[in-house]
Amino acid sequence: IEAAFEAEYDHPLLADKPAGESVEGYIYGETYQIASGASVQDILVRSFDEMYARIEANNLLAAFEKRGMSLHQAVTLASVIEREVHDAEDQKQVAQIFYKRLEDGMPLGADATFVYAARMDGKTPAVDYDSPYNTRLHDGLPPGPIASPGITALQAVANPADGDYVYFVSGD
Repeated sequence: IEAAFEAEYDHPLLADKPAGESVEGYIYGETYQIASGASVQDILVRSFDEMYARIEANNLLAAFEKRGMSLHQAVTLASVIEREVHDAEDQKQVAQIFYKRLEDGMPLGADATFVYAARMDGKTPAVDYDSPYNTRLHDGLPPGPIASPGITALQAVANPADGDYVYFVSGD
C-alpha cells in the first residue's frame, strides 16, 4: 500500500502535481466496482480516472485556468474548502473569501490546515503548529491538498460566489 501511495503516476490528473508530493487529495471518494485481483495501484488509477472525468465533464480545467489556478492549486484549495464547510453554497462563499484573502495578501487562515499538519505529524493540533501546511502562519496555499475534495468543492473553486467578504464562521 505504501509503495502504491509513493509511486509516481503518469496521469493527466497529476500532470502538475509537484514530484515527491503525496497523492493525498487526488483519490476521488466514490463507490467503485473493482475486480478482486486489482492492485492498490489499479485502484488508485481508477480513482484518478474518475476524478479527472468529473473535472472534464464539468469543464473545470478552463475555469481553474481563468482564475489563475493550476489543477494542483485548484485541488489544494478545494481540499481546504472541503474540510472547512460541507454545504455546496457555503463552499462557494468560502471559495470567494479565500480568493479575496489571496488577492489581498492575507493568510488563508484555515483551521483545517493546521489540524491536518499536526495530525499528519502525530501531534495535537494548535494554531501555532509550525508546518508549511499551516495557513495561519504561512501565506498562500499549503504545499498540497489536505483531503480529497468532492465535486462541489471543486466547482466552488471554479465558480465562487460573488462578493468581497474576507471572514466566515464555520461550525457551532
